[in-house]
Amino acid sequence: MRTQAELGGRGTRIRLLGLGRSLRVQLQRHRVLWSAGPLALALALVLLGFLHRDPGVVLPTARVERGDVRITLSESGELRAAQQTTVSATNDKQIVWLVPEGAHVSKGELLIRFESNKYELAKSTAESMLAVARADLAKAKSEREARRSTEKKARLDYESLPELAEKGYINQNELEAARLAYEEVRAANLAFDAAISAARANVDRAAQEVAVQQRKLDEGSVWAPCDGVVVYATSGDPASPTKISVGMIPFEGQPLLYLPDTSSMVVDAEISEFDLGKVRPGSRAELRLDAYPEARFAGEVVSVGALARHKISRITGKATGVKVFDVRVRVLDDDERIRPGLSTTVDFLVSEHPGALYVPLAAVFLDELDRTVAWVKNGRGGAEERLLEIDGSTDRIAIVTKGLSEGDEVLLVAPEHG
Repeated sequence: MRTQAELGGRGTRIRLLGLGRSLRVQLQRHRVLWSAGPLALALALVLLGFLHRDPGVVLPTARVERGDVRITLSESGELRAAQQTTVSATNDKQIVWLVPEGAHVSKGELLIRFESNKYELAKSTAESMLAVARADLAKAKSEREARRSTEKKARLDYESLPELAEKGYINQNELEAARLAYEEVRAANLAFDAAISAARANVDRAAQEVAVQQRKLDEGSVWAPCDGVVVYATSGDPASPTKISVGMIPFEGQPLLYLPDTSSMVVDAEISEFDLGKVRPGSRAELRLDAYPEARFAGEVVSVGALARHKISRITGKATGVKVFDVRVRVLDDDERIRPGLSTTVDFLVSEHPGALYVPLAAVFLDELDRTVAWVKNGRGGAEERLLEIDGSTDRIAIVTKGLSEGDEVLLVAPEHG
C-alpha cells in the first residue's frame, strides 16, 4: 500500500512516496533511527515553508548507506499455554476462598472453597446419629454375649439328662421340661441376635449419611487435579470481562480457574488480509512482552488461519469492517517471565536483506509519471533526478536496488524547477 502527499510549487509536481505498513526495521551493521519528529518536520517544511521558499535555503539531506536489513511486521497478541486444565464450579454456592492468581500449585492442593455451613451442620448431625447407632450396637452385642452363658448352661443341662433318664434317675417329664427350658433360652437369644442386626443396620445407615454430607462438603472444596500456575477465568461482557473473585456465586459447571502447562507456550495474534502473504507456517518471529519491554524471545509461526474473519474491536466488543486472519506462534525460549495472559508484541520476520543499500523514506518520491525517483546532490551545488528500483520498505527506510550508490547525498525535500 502506498501513501502520497502532493507537494505544490512552480513547475514539476512532485509527490512524496511512502511504502510499508507499520513495519519495523533492524539494522545489524548501520542502524537508522529516524524519529517521527524529523520526518514530520520535513513534511511541514515542504507543505508550508517550501511552497514559497527562498532559493538560498539549504535543503535537508541524508546519505545512502549499506547494511544488513531485517524487515518485520509487528502485531499484538497474548500469551497462553498450548495445553491447560480447566477447573469448573462444582455447585452454585458462594465462593468464600480462592488460591491467589499466579500461584504455583501441586496436584491435590486446595484451589477453591465454597460456602458450606449447611453441609457442615448436616454432617455434624449425621456424625451424632452415627455415634448413637454405634452405642446401640455395642449394647446389643454386650447383652447378647451375656446371654451366651445362659444358653450354654441350659444346653449342658439338657444334654446330660437323656443318659440319666435311661438309667431311671429322672423321668420323661423332667427331661421334657429341660428341653423346653433350653429351647426357650435359644428363642430368647435369637431376639438378641435380631437386635444386633438391627443396630448394625442403623450404624450402616448413619455412616452412609455421614459420607453423603462429607461428599457435599468435598464438593464445596476444589482441589488441583495437576501441577500448574493459577490463572483466573473471566465472566460477563466480553468488552469488559470480570475475573472471578471471592463473594461471587458461579453457576454449576462455570470455568473458574485454568492451570496452564507453561512448558509449552504460544501466542495468539492476528494479521490483516493485506499482510497475509508475508506470514506463513515456519516463519521466524521475535516476541516482546509489554511487562518486560527490554527482553526478546524467539518464536516460530505454527499456523495461519484458513478463513478470514472480521476484527473485533477491543473497545466496543463488536465486529469491525477490517478482515484479519488468526496466527499462532510457538514460543521457542523457556523463561520464567513468559506467563499466560501477558500482552505481547510479535515481530514477524518478513524478509532479510544482507548488505542492502537503504535511504530514508523521505528521500523517495513519485514524479508526475508515477516513476519512483530520488534527488541526488551533485558537485555543482545542484541536484539530479535518479530513477530508482525499490526492493522493499518500512515506515522509515526504503531498500534501493538500482539508481543510487553508497555514500550518495540525497535530498529529503524535492527541489523546485521553473
